[in-house]
Amino acid sequence: MLFLPLVFTLEIQTINSINELKEDDFGKSFPQHGLLLLYWFTSLIDIDQIGIIRFKKGSYDLVTDYPFQLIENPGYLPYIIPTGQSAYYSVDDLEDGFVNYLPFYITQDFYNFKNHEGQTVDRLIIVIDKWYTPVRVDQVYISEASKYNPPNVTNGNITATYKVGAQVLRQITTLTNPLDCQNKFLKEIFPHLGFGLTLAESMFGQPGLPLFLALSGYDLEGRYNITAQTWSCPLVPAEGRKSLCDTSKLELAIRTSHEGHAVISWHGLPSSILKSHTTVALFQSSDRGGPLVEKRIDGQASGALETAVALDSGLQIHLIKQDVSDTTIWRGPTFSDANRQLPVQVGNASASLMLFTRKGYAAARLFIRKSYATWKDDFYYSWVAFYSSPDETNENYLSRQWQWVTHFRKHKLLSLVIYDVYEYVSGTAITPGIQARFFLSEYDEVARTKAWDM
Repeated sequence: MLFLPLVFTLEIQTINSINELKEDDFGKSFPQHGLLLLYWFTSLIDIDQIGIIRFKKGSYDLVTDYPFQLIENPGYLPYIIPTGQSAYYSVDDLEDGFVNYLPFYITQDFYNFKNHEGQTVDRLIIVIDKWYTPVRVDQVYISEASKYNPPNVTNGNITATYKVGAQVLRQITTLTNPLDCQNKFLKEIFPHLGFGLTLAESMFGQPGLPLFLALSGYDLEGRYNITAQTWSCPLVPAEGRKSLCDTSKLELAIRTSHEGHAVISWHGLPSSILKSHTTVALFQSSDRGGPLVEKRIDGQASGALETAVALDSGLQIHLIKQDVSDTTIWRGPTFSDANRQLPVQVGNASASLMLFTRKGYAAARLFIRKSYATWKDDFYYSWVAFYSSPDETNENYLSRQWQWVTHFRKHKLLSLVIYDVYEYVSGTAITPGIQARFFLSEYDEVARTKAWDM
């Protein structure tokens, strides 16, 4: 007799359009980020004519599952037969490290409003089927962490979970390229959006995101009021767009110099803050001490400063209003050692290569599945080298900046249940355009990372 596991499931509502998304109560208020996750997810995928969803090249790593995490069925989602190919994955709590792989328009509230309830409750859950190439996404769900438990019929918490149809994702994708429509024309098409779309455009500069948030019923006025308070702007704009607190182009970024030092830059500061005495400062987020570097920027909406601080994980820019208590107005993203880049698979092997930096030096990280027992034999003649740019030929690697794969050192703290991590730190600075390449033997290239962001 065949016994199947008993899984308690309830019927989950399927959302088939942005209009239906507007009718539910998911992710509508500040500082929830569920709708932003849904918008971001559409940038990772392609959808064919019959609604099959697959990851774009370079948007998902088969070895580490980045930027997602394998999870067990929370108990209320459909049962999946354990074939080893299909499973549930999620973008989970930002506190668990997912913040390092997500764009800042999603994580900005995590960094700047940590005391606000609801900033980490939203989840994006997907079913990935690895049997297909490219990898296929069979199901998409949105859920709330406060309801992230087996459902309780009494309190009806299953209503916080929805299945997202391919048509919704296709609609969101369409909004990112609306045939180069002008904003005035879009407002003629969607007259009911009114001032809401204008508010969204003042806060988000990503293509189609303001329109998506306005159409899906996000509380834009409430969010704008938070923005206005943060940047000392009027809560109720009196003169239309001209008096709005425009943060849509705001950026606090950390890049690298040609010596591997941190270059801090700021751009798009709202005009309201330019009248104040302000400073940009570089901090180490894990250190409770004072700033490593600071610069007075009164009246400068944009600028850059090369520092003598080695580029390293954990650096963060603060914009500070100089007063009695030196109030922090805004925090940029914490710099991650891989600069938000995903690993790249090594050929068809159960291994991935990542470019990262440690204390200003270029470094390579290998993720190797623990099930890949023969990797040392398969990679016996394999090596990784660094190149000054993607244009360099394989023979023209940086002098002496290479290492045999079997000589990489194991990083025990980063190694997890599914894979082990091995690293090699070179003697060359992490410079703009630098790249790592993996050779199976001699100059048989099987993987190369993206060039380091300029």
